[in-house]
Amino acid sequence: MKHHYVIAYDVVSSKRRRKCAEVAYGYAFGGQKSAVEALLEECELPVVADELLDGIDPKEDRVNVVKVLPKAILFGVAKQLEYDGGAIII
Repeated sequence: MKHHYVIAYDVVSSKRRRKCAEVAYGYAFGGQKSAVEALLEECELPVVADELLDGIDPKEDRVNVVKVLPKAILFGVAKQLEYDGGAIII
């Protein structure tokens, strides 16, 4: 079963930031700049984490992968996305 995650990163080096963005957007279905939304299987989470960790300097950079609650708290024009195993097209 896939879960909704937000991957947010703050990376100092442009080269490392591009690598982090490449990994994050490889799993993303939406997002803005350095925060993306992804639907991941539990077994994919360690793979994504390893890929992200390989591209950063842990002394300077920060990456957060946060699991979103089943019913997120939303404001403005944000909408709850339902996922039933099919594709989400935004």
